[in-house]
Amino acid sequence: MGRNLTKFVEAAQPVKYMGGFDYALVHCPRCDDMAIRRECHVTCGSCAYTDRLKRKPKVKPVEPSQTVMCPECNRYVGTYRSDLRLHRLRCRGCGWAKEPTARQWPVPKRHKRAPLWLDIDFRGNSLWAWNDQHLSFMEAYVAAGVRDVSPSNSTIASRLPAWIKSGKNREDLLRALAKLRARLPENMPPTI
Repeated sequence: MGRNLTKFVEAAQPVKYMGGFDYALVHCPRCDDMAIRRECHVTCGSCAYTDRLKRKPKVKPVEPSQTVMCPECNRYVGTYRSDLRLHRLRCRGCGWAKEPTARQWPVPKRHKRAPLWLDIDFRGNSLWAWNDQHLSFMEAYVAAGVRDVSPSNSTIASRLPAWIKSGKNREDLLRALAKLRARLPENMPPTI
């Protein structure tokens, strides 16, 4: 028992809740270098990428309505536009009918987020941190032998998975967190 373990006091931490971090470090979608995501907007200092630019909405060309003639008796049946739902068409002369086609709903687009910059695989689990402050919090928590945490279940420390809280993974977790710390640049850009 010759280890000199520190004490972790959650009340002394500058950020106690996940919503307290105002930015995240992510991979730039353009150059794959480190970028900053703040309020769902990504800005890269290396390639000057930003997704804050207003884009013109895509305008679909409107097709004119088409006149439908009966293929049997060549009578006027009705009109429709291909961008609107096709209603049932029926010829009053010969009884020919065209049923509406099944409407294909588009697959919802998933919101694509840039992957986190500070993310590493740890024994099949994802060990990640939002930013340098979150990484410092994780290092202090893992290194501590005695952890004084809040009894509520809404703080960062209370939401950590059991494999991070376990003391048997302490040394390996500290090495993995050191690898994440090495990914940060020497002189972090100002985040304000």
